[in-house]
This record gives sequence, structure tokens and C-alpha cells, in this order.
Amino acid sequence: MIKRNTFATKPGKIEEINYLRGFGVLAVIAIHTTGYFTVIKEFNSLVLLTLWTDVFSQFAVPLFILISGFVLAKNYRNDFPLIDFYKKRIRSIIPQYLLFSVLYTAFNNWAAMKASSLSTNFKLLLKNIWHADASYHLWFFLLIIVFYLLYPIIIRLYTLFKQRDRAEQFLALLLILQTLFMVSLHTPYLAGTRVNFIGFLFYFGLGIYTADHYKQLKEGFKRQTSILFTMSMALTLGSSFFIIIGLTTGYRYNTTPDYFFIGSELVYPMFRVVTFLLLYNVARYLLEKKKSVLAKVMNKIGQYSFGIYLIHIFFNQSAIKLLKDYQIGFDDWVFYPIVYLVTVVLSYLSVRVISFMPFSYYIIGFQSPKRTLK
Repeated sequence: MIKRNTFATKPGKIEEINYLRGFGVLAVIAIHTTGYFTVIKEFNSLVLLTLWTDVFSQFAVPLFILISGFVLAKNYRNDFPLIDFYKKRIRSIIPQYLLFSVLYTAFNNWAAMKASSLSTNFKLLLKNIWHADASYHLWFFLLIIVFYLLYPIIIRLYTLFKQRDRAEQFLALLLILQTLFMVSLHTPYLAGTRVNFIGFLFYFGLGIYTADHYKQLKEGFKRQTSILFTMSMALTLGSSFFIIIGLTTGYRYNTTPDYFFIGSELVYPMFRVVTFLLLYNVARYLLEKKKSVLAKVMNKIGQYSFGIYLIHIFFNQSAIKLLKDYQIGFDDWVFYPIVYLVTVVLSYLSVRVISFMPFSYYIIGFQSPKRTLK
């Protein structure tokens, strides 16, 4: 029976997961909308607001990585069959990745492809697939593929530490390695490297650790929502402080010296963990109000999150192009809410329609129960 996607593997009866996926994909769209503040020439209140939105929303990919570690740890532990494991992982991500690599290659290069030979276009497609270059958001697939490949090794290492009551030390090692790597990206030593998975090791390990301590998590932060919200907002301001200094001293975002970003990298792990806890509490609140319109919509967005992630760039870029035709650009306040809402609504509706098609699992990673294959 085919029902779910990479983001939607059944994690037991933990219904909050779907809401967290929904928050994650909405944050991804926010990043791909607000990120255009980087091309605004003068620092102003619009740049400040979009920068803060962008910085806060960067929890998205770490959250998806944490969920992946959590779900895998809930379902695959000791002596699971590797061949079956990898078969399921391939089915859950590779067909969708290949299909959208083809579609985005055509979408982003159509004019040049029409004037090129078949062999040239084929080479371009192969390059885009190999490097995840068909569209800028497809880099996530290479990241998650690496974690799938490494999971059997990571879970065995985690188990060895856990058997010695040192699971927390394992997490600390991952955190140190991740932080050193992310800081080094802003130095001449590792600048431009593409081994991105190291920058998410802690979040993946935290997902595995959370699977073992979920009961404590559920009981431990019930009444801390207001504190977590305050901390998350404070860390948003704090982690963007040096970036703002760079922007206000005459630099453009893309020319700001790397050392302005090092402080942020040191803050981000704690910032992300606080935000995860905040979002988990919000997810629990929505679960309690599951019959409300907001809860139902967020649950559906979570179910469709993988497909929305795949397809949203089509609508995001099309909305931007349309607004430019009407002389509405990155300097205009209305640009950002229009692009965001158009992208969210059209992505959601498109994935919902596709989900009723035969074999939609292999397109968007989700198949409507009404079309489930038995």
C-alpha cells in the first residue's frame, strides 16, 4: 500500500510530526521569498524585516533532518535488513528527484535548450542530476541521500555510545564537529566545499536521541511556550546582529566579509533547538485543536510537504517574473507577501490535485488514500 513520502514516513502514532513538516515547508518558502533582500541596494526597514524572517526561517532544513533521524530511529534499529532499507529509501526519493531534475532543467534553461543539440542538452541534464543543479533547492536531495547512506553506520555508533550510557557525549561530538565545519566554511580553509552533510550531523543525531527520549520531551516543555518564544525571538536578533553591522557599514550582503557570519554559526545550534521545542509545543496545541480549520490546513500541508518542497519553485519564480512585468520588485513591500501567498496556495493546490493521479507517490511522494494502491 503506497501512501507516504520521505517527510511522511509513519513515526508510530506521533501526530505532531505532520505539523512540524508543515512548519518546515512553509519556512522553506519563506526563505526562498525573503532571500531577495540581499539584492536591495540600501539598508532599510524592509531589509531588516526580511533579514530577520530569513534568519528565523533557516530552521527548516535542520528540522527536516532531525525528523529524518527521528523517523529512521523509530523504525530501523538493530539488525535491520540493509537491502530492504535501501530499496525503500531509493523508492522514497530517487524517482521524484530525477523527475524534478528534468522538469527544472527545462524550466530554467528552455531558451538555451531549444537552440542546442540533443547531446548538449543531455549532458546538461546529467550534470544537473549529478550536482543537484537543476534548481537551487534540490541540494537537499544530495544531503538526505548521504544521510540515508550513512544511517546504518551512524545508528551503530550511536548504539555503542548508548550502551555505555554516553549518548549525550555522542551528541556533543556531533555538535563540535558540525560547529567547527560551519565556522570553517567562513574561512579560506573550507570555503566552497560541498560536503554539506557535516553541517547537519548534530540535528540528525538529535533526531535519533529524541526518538529514545520522546516521553521526557513530551513531559518536559509543556508550559514553556512563552519562554521558548521569547528565547527564539531574542536569538533571531542576536544571530543577525553582526550581519546587520556589516550591512549598515556599507557592505552588500553578498560582499559582507565572512567573519561577520562566524558569530551566527556559533549561536545557530542552540537557536535551532529552542525553535524546534517552540514549534513542537505549537504542534501539540494544534493537535489538541485538530478539528479547527487552521489545524486541518497545517496537517494537510504537512502531508503534502515533500511535494510542496519539490514543486514550489515553479510558482515562486513565476510569481516573481509576473510581478516584475508590473514593475513590482524586491524594493517593494507588497512583493514579499504576494510572492509568498501565491507560492504557498498554488503549490498546495497543485500537489493536492496530483495526489489523486495514479502513481503520484513517484511524482510528489504522496498518494491520496482514495487512490491508494492495494
